[in-house]
Amino acid sequence: MIFTRRKYWYNLRVVRYIFVTYRKSRLLELSDLKRNVALEGCFVKKSVWKIAVSAVTIIFIAGFLYARRPFTVPVTLFYDERDLAGAVVSKQALQSVVLAMEFFNSRSSEFRFLPFRETDQDIYESIEHAAARGSVAIVGGINAPFASLLADSSRRHGIPFLSLASGTSLARADDFVFRARPRSGGKELGLAAKHLGVSSYSVVVSGFAASHVQEFIRDFESQLGVPPRRTMVFSGNLNKHIEDFERIGKGVDAMLLVLPDWLAAVAMRELRLRLPDLPVFASNWAVSHRTHLLAGSLGEGVVTASFTHPGWDDQEHDFLRFVEETYASPIPPLILAMGYDTVAMLDEAIRNAGSSDRRAIGDALAGLTSVRTTGGEIPVDENGDLQHAGAVFILRSGRWVRISDDDPDSLRRALTSSRPRREEL
Repeated sequence: MIFTRRKYWYNLRVVRYIFVTYRKSRLLELSDLKRNVALEGCFVKKSVWKIAVSAVTIIFIAGFLYARRPFTVPVTLFYDERDLAGAVVSKQALQSVVLAMEFFNSRSSEFRFLPFRETDQDIYESIEHAAARGSVAIVGGINAPFASLLADSSRRHGIPFLSLASGTSLARADDFVFRARPRSGGKELGLAAKHLGVSSYSVVVSGFAASHVQEFIRDFESQLGVPPRRTMVFSGNLNKHIEDFERIGKGVDAMLLVLPDWLAAVAMRELRLRLPDLPVFASNWAVSHRTHLLAGSLGEGVVTASFTHPGWDDQEHDFLRFVEETYASPIPPLILAMGYDTVAMLDEAIRNAGSSDRRAIGDALAGLTSVRTTGGEIPVDENGDLQHAGAVFILRSGRWVRISDDDPDSLRRALTSSRPRREEL
């Protein structure tokens, strides 16, 4: 009996111990479960917060990038398909504008130039096309008559016109025309001839682009103070005219060529063969990549004028290097500089306008007083024309090289050293 009672109390204690142990373990499990749930809730909250922050950051970055996306600036380029003069400078000047647009695009994160091509088959219809596509400006027209038609039509549509033509006919403050090369170079070339002591000269011209030819000769004459002694129109039967070169070149101090490059090259060769010591001056229409190829060594020593800053004499100029590395283009720096400055004017106006709105860009072009380009801040006059200083260049070893024209002795030495020797003729 005693044994049974002890056994009972022993079993009771065992059962009690088991119950207490089980209860403690359950309490511990519940405590761990609550803690885990709390931790999981905290983790979930942190995860949701991280996701939310990441999403907001991505949206902010996307909005910033969208806001910074460069806007497009459509520009229409007009090619003068009716240019019978065959002056390569006309097409190469427009090519240099396209190359300059690509160069500026590669260095701008704000906007992109988008060029379109039109021809002169129907100027008024083409201008309407340009207006319909939203072009902010028109570029082209190296020939003054063609440029005048473009100027009138573009003004009616409220589109600013950046003309490549020189001459006084477009030098007006109210014509909505803007130019990087407003002067022909005739005066600068005439002044160089004066410093050289020229007092008489003959002129060889083409039968095309009469307004350009006449104004260039007038500018040249204004510096010398005397008209040309003889004038020959070099067109039609060239062989017949070639026979006259010696006749018109005799008894004068110099010869002036107002010809496109291929005709100028022919004239250079014939003059050098007949009158090797006669100085030859040529308008900038004679400048192209093929002038020295057509004329050969007989073209050495020919003098022209250009409004190209000395900064372009450096072959490491950023734009020249870009063109060489990208396209290996043979366009001379004198022409590339014209296209670059034209785009620089438009670039300056767009930055001032802050948008691709045509009217705002037109107002900004009209308000330009200077343009940042090679050489620093170049002034713009009341007619909207860039005012580069003129300089004289001589064809030497296939390149147009800058020379000093205000020192007669240095100019004479440059002409003498560049001229082909008699044994080479």
